[in-house]
Amino acid sequence: MVFQILVLWLCLNLPTANSATHSLKYFYTVLPQSTGLPEFSAVTYLDEEPIYFYDSSTKEVVARQEWVKEAVDPDFWRRNTQILKETEKVLKNNMATARDRFNQTSARTLQVMYSCEWVEETGATEGHEQYGYGGEDFLLFDLKNERWIAPVRQGHITKIKWDANVPKLKAKIHYLTHTCNEWLNKYVSNRRRMLQRTVPPQVTLFQKEPSYPVTCHATGFYPNAIMIFWRRDGVEVHGVDVVHEETLPNGDGTYQKRTHLAVSPEDLQKHDYKCTVKHSGNDVVLSANRDSIRGNSRNTQGVSIIIITINMVLISVILAFSVIVLVLKRTMYCKGKEPSTGKEKQCPISRLEKNVLLLNNSKPAEMEKSKLSHSADTLQCPTQDTTGSDRSRTISSGSSVGSDDSGDSTTPFVKKL
Repeated sequence: MVFQILVLWLCLNLPTANSATHSLKYFYTVLPQSTGLPEFSAVTYLDEEPIYFYDSSTKEVVARQEWVKEAVDPDFWRRNTQILKETEKVLKNNMATARDRFNQTSARTLQVMYSCEWVEETGATEGHEQYGYGGEDFLLFDLKNERWIAPVRQGHITKIKWDANVPKLKAKIHYLTHTCNEWLNKYVSNRRRMLQRTVPPQVTLFQKEPSYPVTCHATGFYPNAIMIFWRRDGVEVHGVDVVHEETLPNGDGTYQKRTHLAVSPEDLQKHDYKCTVKHSGNDVVLSANRDSIRGNSRNTQGVSIIIITINMVLISVILAFSVIVLVLKRTMYCKGKEPSTGKEKQCPISRLEKNVLLLNNSKPAEMEKSKLSHSADTLQCPTQDTTGSDRSRTISSGSSVGSDDSGDSTTPFVKKL
């Protein structure tokens, strides 16, 4: 099948989270420099839905679904970013190799696709890998017969070389039949758990000024289906007095929504206004009154009090510091003898100056010297400095010497053509 048809089929299919057959697919694309687009991009799909992405412009693996962040370990993003940086180099060389084999002056687009499928009811699995160049199939992996197939003459050299490398061939088979399916099962389970969860909304009322509308704000809820409406004396308010904003994502997998009520301060005091939020069978009702509505005017008063208090404290500290400096300068000036008479200088000392001098001349209690001791969880090891002398460096046994990159990665490795 032509490689372009496979890509077109992928774009036309909608996500099928509840389908009995699940798939995990990795698409790598290398473009010639003349296109103006990122020369390399990698997209991972779960059931035809993109879950994370990388390209040569950002050089960073980025999640496209919030639930993916909780499905992987914290080092996942760094580890796979490094793998894809190396993959980018290999595939750019492969594109140049394919260009030379086709005897072309300029390269064409190179595409690579890895995938595995899992039938949930039967447990049956399948694995695929193929290379495309210039919109045509270049190499296909026959998992059943454990061999490569070259649909075009220019791919035969690579087919013979890859078939002869038995260790790499076995590693490829293991990845498509085991590692890929392990990640597929893990992603499906985590996505299902996240989609089935229910997070209730946090509801608040606020108003910028008394003449502004009162806003009923619900945030942090999941799923995104929610209803917000206002009631006055038990009767729902409709029309131009109520404005509903669209539901927006928060960026952490939850959502928020606002509904505004236009009401005068007199009408708000005269009638009983309530905001009702309905979400996943749960109701939250808030009465709109002076105590429940957050306003900028009240917040501003509180902030002003805090600012005034801080300023008073700062002024007091500055004044005290200035007095101490002046007294100390005066004291230093009065020390010594008069140049004309040779007598000691005499300066009048106020009560404030006496207190400052007593504070400045008081001797602190002697600190008892503590003996150096080494705890049981430290290690003395010698290090060599630039002068060649040995120095002792203490390293805690609980500190980390390095990171462990062991473990299977979800991102497959590629090989040179």
